[in-house]
This record gives sequence, C-alpha cells and structure tokens, in this order.
Amino acid sequence: MDPDIGDYTIGWICALPLELTAAVAVLDKQHEPPPQDRYDDNTYVFGQIGHHNVVITCLPSGVYGVTAAANVVAKMRQTFPCITVGLMVGIGGGAPLLPQNDIRLGDVVVSEPMGGIGGVLQYDFGKTVQAGKFVQNGVLNKPPTVFLKAIAKMKSETLSGSKYNFNEIAGNILNSGTLPEKFKRPPSSSDRLFQAGYDHPVENGSCDDCNKKMLVERQPQGRHEAHIHYGLIASGNQVMKHGLTRD
Repeated sequence: MDPDIGDYTIGWICALPLELTAAVAVLDKQHEPPPQDRYDDNTYVFGQIGHHNVVITCLPSGVYGVTAAANVVAKMRQTFPCITVGLMVGIGGGAPLLPQNDIRLGDVVVSEPMGGIGGVLQYDFGKTVQAGKFVQNGVLNKPPTVFLKAIAKMKSETLSGSKYNFNEIAGNILNSGTLPEKFKRPPSSSDRLFQAGYDHPVENGSCDDCNKKMLVERQPQGRHEAHIHYGLIASGNQVMKHGLTRD
C-alpha cells in the first residue's frame, strides 16, 4: 500500500528536467500519486529512499530563479503539510577561485555553513554603492540541524572508508540501466578549465572549438571517481556564465 499525503516528509526540488530524471533514478521505489490539493499546480513524482518518503518536483520549463523556486515550495507545503526538510539538488558550475577548491567535472558539492554564511550565498542580493562596489545585504539561514549532523557522519565515513560510498551508489544506479549513457561521469579529457577572462565565441557549439591557448594548466588527477566537496554554494536569479563576473 502506497503512503498517504501525511507520510511524505522530504521535499526535493529540481530546476531542470535533466535533474528531475536523475532524481527519479535515485528512488529505491516509486509510488502512485496520492490526491493533490486543487490549488496546487505542481507536477510531482513520489517515492522512497531507504525508509524516507520523498516527493520530487521541478520548476516550470524555462523558468528559473529564487522566486520561481519559492512559489513551487509554497504550493508543495500546501499539499504536503508534513514535509519537514527540503532539498534543492541539481547541476552547478564550479568556481575555482582558491587552490583548495579543486572542483572537477562530475564532482559533488554539499552546502555547509562557513564564515558566518548559512551555506547558500545569494550573490545578487544586496546593494551597489560608490565605485560600483557590490555589498552583500543579509544571508540565508543554514541547513536544518538534522542535515548538518548527517554531513558530519558522511565526512567521517568517507575518511574511514567504513560505510558511505557515493561512487558505489551512483555506479549501481548507472549500471542498472535506469539512466542513459550520457549520465555517466565524463572522461577527464573533457574537463577543461579556461582562463576567467576568456570570452567563449557564442557561435561555438562546444569548447572543442575554443582557443586552446586560453586553457588553465592543471595537474591531471589520479582518481576517476567523483569527489565530494563541502562549503558555500552561490545561488541567484541569473545564470552565471561569465568568468570575470563570477570571480
């Protein structure tokens, strides 16, 4: 028997259909949809991960930003009042500003409080003052305590190699045939970092046609698995695809 509306306690938000596809593949079991509030126009996928009942939804196609996400979450909570925690999971761009942030294509980043910031930094929330300087104005709240405790446990188990293995979980999903080949980790040869000041020609279909002289030289990595990073995630109402502005 599938769960009732009151049995779902975790909400999972995706921004893109591609992310929704990957999220559904992670479910251990998929449920039939329960009755939905008549004023809730979100489209959901229901399922179970471990002993947790999860409801997954995606932002409207072609619509992005924190306002759209807030609207989706508000309607989700209207239909599922017992949801206690929410996850925003999806594709992001790494910001290689510091040597210790060696984020490579296919790695995973988990939001964690740092430097007085709650874990997610809304980079376009603030004011512009003299000389065009941008001043951050307020911070978002940190993740729920239950997640922070889970992060501490994940870190410990990753260091000891005793239990938690993200790559094993992802590998099992990919090998099951649930997802097409394009979801597999890309080869290291396709992981190219260009200098921040290089403007990629808009007519190029991919970076195969970009100027190789503008590549940043990086040491090849011996590992062939995804690495998990913990720290701040920048988020906002605009998609960031300009290196200098990002920096």
